[in-house]
Amino acid sequence: MATEAELAAFGYTGPVVVMQIVRTTFRADGTPIGKTLTVQGGSQRLVSHGDAADLEADEESLPAPAAPTPAGKPPVERGYRTYLLGIEGSPLTKIGKTTDTVKSRLMALQTGQPARLHVLLEVDGDYERALHARFAEQHVRGEWYDLTPLGDPTTVVVKALGKLGADIRADCSGTAG
Repeated sequence: MATEAELAAFGYTGPVVVMQIVRTTFRADGTPIGKTLTVQGGSQRLVSHGDAADLEADEESLPAPAAPTPAGKPPVERGYRTYLLGIEGSPLTKIGKTTDTVKSRLMALQTGQPARLHVLLEVDGDYERALHARFAEQHVRGEWYDLTPLGDPTTVVVKALGKLGADIRADCSGTAG
């Protein structure tokens, strides 16, 4: 607690309001990196009112409030995209979903694959679980399936998506949506 003489030495007169703000910075894994302490002070005169009439008189002398600041854009809700990926030189296909772009998901998966991955199909909506259930007998591992015994993997999945009510184009050689 500072004395009046100490506050006066810093140029503060009358009552002083002090606010402390402590910010901690964390790494992605949750470990703290450092702390910052900000102390803000002010010497604005504090007014106490014992009578409601005094309060009303003070409010009338206050400047008009500033126009409200427009709120920022709300966060964009991203829907799911269900996709079918193939591995170059392999009969395996991956049935997955993402809220990001299929291209960025492909790049993330490609990092761990020595063979080139390519997008066979993508469609708006979350059909991953239904397709996994539909092709359970063709399951190999994880989200990878061998659909070749049923025919062309893209055509087989397009037909399954049609039965699930997905809005897909007749051209199934690339993307759908």
